[in-house]
Amino acid sequence: MIYILDTDICIYWLKGIDNIKDKIEQIGLKNIHTTIITTAELYHGAFHSIKVKENLKSVENFIKIIKPLPITKNSAKGFGRIKSELKRQGKIIDNFDILIASIVLDNEGILVTNNIGHFNRIKKLRIENWMTEP
Repeated sequence: MIYILDTDICIYWLKGIDNIKDKIEQIGLKNIHTTIITTAELYHGAFHSIKVKENLKSVENFIKIIKPLPITKNSAKGFGRIKSELKRQGKIIDNFDILIASIVLDNEGILVTNNIGHFNRIKKLRIENWMTEP
């Protein structure tokens, strides 16, 4: 089983939050991934921060350890399906969140996020929140 970290969880890990560090140690780095979308969001956060150089270095070090999963043709197709379903239901969420979810589904992973409210709208998406787990 692979666990795919959402942006908020990556930020908590970079900040040294014990729940996240402990869970990653328990599961093992080989089973932990993120997405190229999360990587883009982390870069945005670094460039938008006061400590640009320091935060860019943190992002670079992070993606050496946690390899981002790419958008594939199948995940792009999943994005289209999910966005259409959510739009029909009047429950649309951010495009980046939909892309992250489609990559997780394409890789048959579990999304680790503290943003349960949005992601619960996506059928068949397995989710864990390590911020609320002991």
